[in-house]
Amino acid sequence: MECLDISCIGSTNMNAAIKDALKRDKELKLINVNSMHNVCAGIIGEGSIIIEDSTGLYTGSYLEGLSVRVKGNVGWYAGDDMMDGELVIEKNTGCNVGAYINGGTIVIYGNTGSRVGYGMKGGNIIVCGNAGRWAGIMAMGGELIVLGEVGQRCGESMYSGKIFTRDPETESKMGDNVFLDVLTEEEKSKLDGLFLKYEINAKSCEFQVIRPVLSGRHEYKLFKPDLKPELAKKYTVKRG
Repeated sequence: MECLDISCIGSTNMNAAIKDALKRDKELKLINVNSMHNVCAGIIGEGSIIIEDSTGLYTGSYLEGLSVRVKGNVGWYAGDDMMDGELVIEKNTGCNVGAYINGGTIVIYGNTGSRVGYGMKGGNIIVCGNAGRWAGIMAMGGELIVLGEVGQRCGESMYSGKIFTRDPETESKMGDNVFLDVLTEEEKSKLDGLFLKYEINAKSCEFQVIRPVLSGRHEYKLFKPDLKPELAKKYTVKRG
């Protein structure tokens, strides 16, 4: 396994150095990343990369084919537009993880912020901890699995895709245009396979699934924030 000290390479040349190293050795270790942004962004090919510390924004964005494991935390937009491969995060993440993901699997062993799976089109996102507001908002495909609590407006305006949840309060937290359903046998089999592969202590029988409401056309509802009277006055426009 080749080891790259990113502090000696710098952010500008980092991904070029990673690509060159993968030509020599398909197993890499990155040290002293020090929360740099864009780590492993746009990396295509085969191999595995272990990142020994935390990373910044856009970790593994546009990733295709590789397996990347981050030992620390990651910032916003990890796995953004990911095409294929695997991104495993051992601790916590910022917001918008897996936005517009097309394929592959993202596993978060800690908690994640708001809008995880925003506009996702395919692939799998597994959150072993809690997820913030608007999980799976405007999803167009793929599957989001949350083992902990989900935030408010979960599944808001989904077009397609699924959100698997075992939060007992899910029904009171869902957004518009979605409904809560039971899993099919095929869905149970897939979840149990993912849990086994990633050594996650969970069973599919504990989950329900959020699905979009699609009756001919998408049923939109205008979302208006529920402001208390004293706050509403602050945003009222005076005319005349």
